[in-house]
Amino acid sequence: MKIYDQAFAQYYKKLKVKCLPLTCWEFRENNFSDTILFQRFQSKWNTKQDYLKKAINENKELLITDKNFKIVFASKTISKISGYQHEEILGKSPKMFQGEDTSEFTKQKIKTALIQLKPFKEVILNYKKNGDLYWCEIEGLPMFDKEGKFLNYIALEKIAS
Repeated sequence: MKIYDQAFAQYYKKLKVKCLPLTCWEFRENNFSDTILFQRFQSKWNTKQDYLKKAINENKELLITDKNFKIVFASKTISKISGYQHEEILGKSPKMFQGEDTSEFTKQKIKTALIQLKPFKEVILNYKKNGDLYWCEIEGLPMFDKEGKFLNYIALEKIAS
């Protein structure tokens, strides 16, 4: 083994290549930072299912709203379906994706589930940032703390096919 190490060291010295240190974790930024933020929310919930992992595995986007139904977390890749960057939707209501042609019946079904703090799964006609329409499948789930107090709603979303 010692001879191999010496031979490799001699060979490496002859190369015109220099190793540079890794100075940035940017290549992991999307999923890595999403994971950290998601874990902060999840740490307060009585349920520990990893919905972020589920969203990634099922090619879905993840939104989290606060108890006032304002978006407090969005997958960094939300622009794939909506055209909005995640920074543009934080602090806003998910109603921002709805428009003139969005079904009132479906909106009412979702609203009823939200008021009753019940899970729901619906397909709704949404609007992208550029005004294009898309069918969005939404699975919404209320999240509670250990004492049963409502904290957040999470929504797993994908383009309905």
